Amino acid sequence: MSRFAPDNLPARLTVEVVAPILGTTVEGVYILSSLKLLKPLGHPRRNCTKYYSRAYILRLAADEAWLGRMTDALVNHKWDKNHNTTTKEVAVV
Repeated sequence: MSRFAPDNLPARLTVEVVAPILGTTVEGVYILSSLKLLKPLGHPRRNCTKYYSRAYILRLAADEAWLGRMTDALVNHKWDKNHNTTTKEVAVV
């Protein structure tokens, strides 16, 4: 039986449990949430623990189109971070 079988999971999942189910890191889950590709339960504040529905996460993990969007979003985020695409102001001395 798989470690991530639906019978072994609680109804509310933390980012540490969601990350391996989706095949990403904890940071990846936070990135996906900030990009609105993952929706936490309720209306958590920015600095609170975020919980995700077991049914929602398992449904997304089985959706090939969503996994493609997730992968593209994480790759684009990493590329932007590595290539510093944000504009920086040059200080005039």
